[in-house]
Amino acid sequence: MKKAEPYLLLSPAYLLIGGFMFYPIVTVVLLSFRQYQLMDPMNTPFIGLEHYGAMLEDGYFWRSLWNSVVWVGVSLFFQFLLGFALALLLNSTRFWGKGLYQAIVFAPWAVSGFLIAILWAWMLNGEFGVVNDLLMRTGLIDEKIGFLSRSETALFSCVLANVWFGITFFAIMLLAALQAIPPSLYEAADIDGATAWQSFWRVTAPMVKSTMVVTILLRSIWIFNWADLIWVMTKGGPAGASQTLALYVFQKAFLGLDFGYAAALGVALTALSLAFTAIFLRVTRFHSEAAF
Repeated sequence: MKKAEPYLLLSPAYLLIGGFMFYPIVTVVLLSFRQYQLMDPMNTPFIGLEHYGAMLEDGYFWRSLWNSVVWVGVSLFFQFLLGFALALLLNSTRFWGKGLYQAIVFAPWAVSGFLIAILWAWMLNGEFGVVNDLLMRTGLIDEKIGFLSRSETALFSCVLANVWFGITFFAIMLLAALQAIPPSLYEAADIDGATAWQSFWRVTAPMVKSTMVVTILLRSIWIFNWADLIWVMTKGGPAGASQTLALYVFQKAFLGLDFGYAAALGVALTALSLAFTAIFLRVTRFHSEAAF
């Protein structure tokens, strides 16, 4: 009973986790093996791996997967780079009104993705957007550009909005990690004659590594599964140019009403997320003890 006591005390939490997480996952996996059209809900025959076979031959699936790689990779690179630079700047400088400045800089993280998408869709509008107006006034372009209606620029326009939104997350998390570094480490580095770059590489980077790994991992998964910003800005167009895998799942389920195929796509989305997590943690050699 002594050994079983902790598990008995935790059993309510286990039941809640099982009810709200594992049960839906199992339901979706089982649904992916059935033909389930919402227009014919009583006819749900078992078809095995047919959806997964169709997925491998689906050109839209592969295109949305590639778009997801670009969407996550480019967004994450600039979010982390600019967020880390902002955190270093805020940590190393002292000026009047710094608290107010930080509140303004961190404000985008408090805004919903829906409002951000509307804001950037208006700014990048091909007819009356402020971006086109500024570019024409400065003489950089001679005619207006339909950023959201051109296949060459639609996805990267969404990436731009996502970068603006996500910089704050990295800045907040990395600034907290930087402020937790003991000043005595930098003092010891100065005594040893370390340059600014050596202090950064030998002191700052190792001390914030665990935070960097966790934030990059979390943000990459969030971006990979985030579809509302692209949906509001471009709806995946034009002709699927900005369609990601998460958005493709949404379209198949709620526009195509094919819940069976959408469930298979959702399983693939989850499997890719888990595979990326395992590979990322392996490559970074991150262990749970490193965060504590």
